[in-house]
Amino acid sequence: MVALFPAGVRNVLVVAGRLLDAHATATMLSALHSRESVRIHLLAVQPCPSGYAASFLDGYDLESAAHEQLAALRAELDALQTPYRTHISTGPWLDTIARYARELNCPEVIVGDNPNSVLNRLVLRHDRWRIASFLRSASHPQ
Repeated sequence: MVALFPAGVRNVLVVAGRLLDAHATATMLSALHSRESVRIHLLAVQPCPSGYAASFLDGYDLESAAHEQLAALRAELDALQTPYRTHISTGPWLDTIARYARELNCPEVIVGDNPNSVLNRLVLRHDRWRIASFLRSASHPQ
């Protein structure tokens, strides 16, 4: 569902990943949207393969992989009739997320949830901490 948002609505950046539970994350985003009418931006980041790794990935379509990464979350949000916009980018994971957060004026970055897997939940919590730490250090250079 392509969304047309009014100006003045708070932006939220959601980093798509294979570890998040699409249903749980979409349910949380839908509830957030109904409470606050936020603008939801879904971001899939594909790292650029190094020269050596790129030789093994000849013909691998990074954009298709990113669309696959977003597919389940998009389907859940569509079913809940929650509007969103999608963004796909290649580059270093943290730098790319920080760039999109700045460009889209997103004070909040969400990596989703996975209530069905303790390990995935821990990894997502760690990703949340890494992103928050990186954004704090990027906004307060020494």
